[in-house]
Amino acid sequence: MNQIPSISDAFRAMAGATEAAIIADTAINWGTLPKKVYFMQGHPKELAGILQSLTDASLPKYPLVILIRDVEDQGAITGQNGINTDINARLVICMRTQPDLRADDREIQNFKPILHPIFWQFIYQITQSSLFNMPTIEDMKLKWTDRYFWGGSIENKNIFNDFIDAVEIRSIQLTVDNEHCNFSSNLKF
Repeated sequence: MNQIPSISDAFRAMAGATEAAIIADTAINWGTLPKKVYFMQGHPKELAGILQSLTDASLPKYPLVILIRDVEDQGAITGQNGINTDINARLVICMRTQPDLRADDREIQNFKPILHPIFWQFIYQITQSSLFNMPTIEDMKLKWTDRYFWGGSIENKNIFNDFIDAVEIRSIQLTVDNEHCNFSSNLKF
């Protein structure tokens, strides 16, 4: 029986490790905002609905790491250890913002204290994880963009129906290693 690693579970684990590292780092100061890092996955339209339901219920949702589905992947059967999956994923690390802020204010309020530390800690956690075969940053072929007030200029709509600042990881190439995944789906081949 071969197993296919769960990509979402692997990224969820990295978000949890990122949160733990940020909580432990006393140099990171988010003021009154709790040092939490939330994780979601799905299609942007689905995510917008989930985020709206959290707003309606007055539940916390930011800062948030999002795995945008669909993920491009290739599986390779690796014998008794199951299947390792090579993926090229798209992620968004986002934080609520105000629409009238200037770029300098966004940088001071969201990017420097919150978004960039989460982004770099998330990447660091991947480099340390056996779930991804401990890749180097060069191996990942990272492509990212700081998105100031993301959605503000895209057809005058806000992505996910919220005013957000974000770091969009447009591309990250990884191998999800089945041998080290304890949360895989069982399939027979």
